[in-house]
Amino acid sequence: MIADIIINTTAKQVQQTFSYTVPDSLPVQVGSRVLVPFGRRCEEGIVIALSRENSRTFSFTLKSIIDVLSVQHGFQEEMVRTALWIRDYYLCNAAEALRLFMVEKKGVRCQRRIVGGTLHGAAAVDEQIYTAVVHAGAVSRKVLETRFGAAAVARLLQNGTLQEQKVWKNTISDKMEEWLQIVPAVDTTVLKRRPKQRELWEFLVRKGECSLTELRENGFSRDVARRMAADGLLVIQKKMRETTGAGPVTLSSLPWKLTAEQLAAISAVQQDTEGRTYVLHGVTGSGKTEVYMQLAAQVIRAGKQVLVLVPEIALTGQIVRRFSARFGEDVVVMHSQLSQGERQANWLRMKEGGCHICIGARSAVFTGVRNLGLIIVDECHDGSYKQEETPRYHAIEVARTRAAYYKCPVILGSATPSVREYYLAEKGIYTLLELKYRVQGRPLPSVQVVDMREEFQRGRYEVLSPTLVELVEHTLQAGNQTIILLNRRGFSTFVMCRSCGFVVKCNTCDVPMVYHKDQELLRCHYCEARREIPKTCPACGSPYIKFFGTGTEKAAAELHDIFPAARVIRLDQDTTRRKNGGDRIIEAFRRGDYDILLGTQMVAKGHDFMQVTAVGILAADSLLNLPNYLAAERTFQLLTQAAGRAGRGALPGRVVMQTYAPEHYVVQYAKQQDFKGFYKEELAYRKTFLYPPFHQLIRILFQDEQETQVWKSAHTIASLLRSYVEEQGDAVEIIGPFVDAVKKVRNKYRAVILLKGADLTAIKKRIQQSSACFQKGIIIDVDPAW
Repeated sequence: MIADIIINTTAKQVQQTFSYTVPDSLPVQVGSRVLVPFGRRCEEGIVIALSRENSRTFSFTLKSIIDVLSVQHGFQEEMVRTALWIRDYYLCNAAEALRLFMVEKKGVRCQRRIVGGTLHGAAAVDEQIYTAVVHAGAVSRKVLETRFGAAAVARLLQNGTLQEQKVWKNTISDKMEEWLQIVPAVDTTVLKRRPKQRELWEFLVRKGECSLTELRENGFSRDVARRMAADGLLVIQKKMRETTGAGPVTLSSLPWKLTAEQLAAISAVQQDTEGRTYVLHGVTGSGKTEVYMQLAAQVIRAGKQVLVLVPEIALTGQIVRRFSARFGEDVVVMHSQLSQGERQANWLRMKEGGCHICIGARSAVFTGVRNLGLIIVDECHDGSYKQEETPRYHAIEVARTRAAYYKCPVILGSATPSVREYYLAEKGIYTLLELKYRVQGRPLPSVQVVDMREEFQRGRYEVLSPTLVELVEHTLQAGNQTIILLNRRGFSTFVMCRSCGFVVKCNTCDVPMVYHKDQELLRCHYCEARREIPKTCPACGSPYIKFFGTGTEKAAAELHDIFPAARVIRLDQDTTRRKNGGDRIIEAFRRGDYDILLGTQMVAKGHDFMQVTAVGILAADSLLNLPNYLAAERTFQLLTQAAGRAGRGALPGRVVMQTYAPEHYVVQYAKQQDFKGFYKEELAYRKTFLYPPFHQLIRILFQDEQETQVWKSAHTIASLLRSYVEEQGDAVEIIGPFVDAVKKVRNKYRAVILLKGADLTAIKKRIQQSSACFQKGIIIDVDPAW
């Protein structure tokens, strides 16, 4: 057999597949992780295809696979297919795509070990060192130097008494467990003099076979078993460790009677035989989670599995709790805050079929499965589903690709789906399902817009308008809770000299530094650099340094001043740095330990608080002026989602939006919570300027510490792409190069080229074939969400 192998390295120069022969003695299959010779060293490779030796000819002699690192941790055919699709669609190398499916990103590590050479001389210390090495077989140089001294070890290496070799260590292992079986028809008379061994023998006669783990649980020693195996009385075999079995599924405890809209949505998906993608557009509080659970129950009854994706696992704990309450131990969670061992165990439970539901953030879409029956993407509009590091995949597109293999449906649920998703549903490429009303007839919250320009003209410069203060005061008196959204962290957003206009910026990034009062310092939110607050202007020496703008810290201080008796808690990146910090804050607020939850967009992430009757939104227009075609969509989604946190319980909700642009169409549609009105107007803009969903985009970012090198690389690639477009006659617009929105980050200058066209498939292939596009400092982002 010949194996086509991807070398597991992210080096941009290694893009192609390499062929190796497969020794008959090795159990190699598609997806196996193997050790192969690669140049002067050994590397880990991943088998993506196998073929008969006589079906292919080569002009050179193929090297052979050295060893199999792991079969059990290998990929299924579907995973390999999906990884290769990611490579082609998102323009990364194959190893980067394959690594997405791995808990352990690299399975082999090169180590240097000292072994015995030829003993020269008879010095006692030399002989002692030599004997120790020979006895150990191979030992690390550091251990040897600690015991005998660096000088002695160096001397023996130099004269050949000791030699240094490269040893390749396998860092992954299949989850195997040792099992004991008695050897039949063996002479057991020796056991009369060995009571412990006789007792173990009798136990195994009754049991038949037993794992070493179970052996210890029954009071037997591992050493006793090994001595009996050495005497030929027992056989120790390795078997795959069994995963934890699925827990009970309870389907009777429904929180409410299903509405007609919910039943219609469930029925439509249950009848699916093609594996379609569904946009479940349901207003906030319409019961989308119950639809998910009903569909999951049906899939489990069919013996299949479910992947549930959520924007941020730490901030959407209620969906985990609701699924766990319904499905018990049949639910596992996958996210980055788990230890590697926990992730590995949960991954294996799903891959081996020991569990039916996996809930996790973006990367959970790569969890191994045995038989996938449904993928659910909750709050599908959320930007966190787009990966910001290479490979820059979007979890929804990966989910649809995996689902197509299993012919299973994908549910995209949101009160504010993206313009692209809703457009595809309108066109019939996706299927639209709608939940237009809240459960139990609960009304949507009433929304009041406050024009902050008028407040300024009246001489009111506070963070909270009188209207919002009155709402919070009324809510506190009624014993209910309030959520306040301000999508800026820190105390002040920038520091400026009033004499000369100098703004204090980060030394390595071209952005203003943010003042954090609790730490009394300035911080960069791009590279996390810190510096002390200048007492005088660094540019002109003036003492008139002033803090401008408002962040969550400043808003919290004002809330404490206005409502000294209120219990206020902040939810932002600064307060959730510790493990499970976000979940602890949310649960404390849910229990009623706090009256006011103030935070960034984290507070709008699908939370279900029954006692929240008031929501305040500060600086509702803060995202509108960003240089991004998605600015209007993101603003509408944030405002609507935040407003939807109010009135989800028995009492109606009220919302106050503070803005300097009350007449803007985004603010007006958010006030009315009119998604379709916003969608139609926004779609018209997208069509006029040829942005998605009408055109595709590819963003190529160039970074380098030398500004001249950035522009040189950008112009070279732009010329290369333009010549290709002219040669092929493709209708592709190449914009740039131009300066990125942030000129410099972490001491690297940034320039951008933007490719825009109705179909970018051909130019993608050209990019993939060009080594020039895969140089250091070049980042390719397909379907950018910047």
